Amino acid sequence: MEQVLIKADKRNSTGKGVARKFRAAGRIPAILYGTNIEPVSITISARDWEYVTRHMKRNVIFDMEIQEETGVDKRPVMVKEVQRDGLGTKIMHIDFFQVSMEQTVEVEVSIHLKGKAKGEVLGGIIDIHLRSIRVECLPNQIPEEISLDISELDIGDSIHVSDISLPGVKLVEHGEIAILSIIPPTVEEKRGAAEIPEAAAEEKVE
Repeated sequence: MEQVLIKADKRNSTGKGVARKFRAAGRIPAILYGTNIEPVSITISARDWEYVTRHMKRNVIFDMEIQEETGVDKRPVMVKEVQRDGLGTKIMHIDFFQVSMEQTVEVEVSIHLKGKAKGEVLGGIIDIHLRSIRVECLPNQIPEEISLDISELDIGDSIHVSDISLPGVKLVEHGEIAILSIIPPTVEEKRGAAEIPEAAAEEKVE
């Protein structure tokens, strides 16, 4: 699991007006909370955040260094929520969650499909039910993604949650849930394919 350094400053003042001033100064207001710890109001550099997250994947653990009057306090954290403006372009606030490297966490991991299914080559359609799966594991065992090879799947085949096995990782989703299925072409597609030769025949007669 990737770990990235992010620096933060502790802030004592809160409120919308204060938050606007921080954002105008290139700082993002944020809060850090966790199990059995007091929430800490902080700010981080918008430029630093853009830099470290540009190529960042989901579920990165940050080594957060919080600058306080007494010195630097270092904590392992994860992003819980990023709030944006109405256009979705500007970050307004970030929620960080402090983790313990000895305690499991529950997170959502993206699914990545590899290959082209046999059934797809034969005209079948990939019907995707889940694009991510919730898992529970230690922070340093969180997968960057779950890779599924679908190249051997034929029409009518499916992959279920129970088909996935990851060492040290517990799948939270029910095992019977289908992740994806290869289904036959729809009736509309078959009908459209059948109409093409007919139209061609009519043109030939004319």
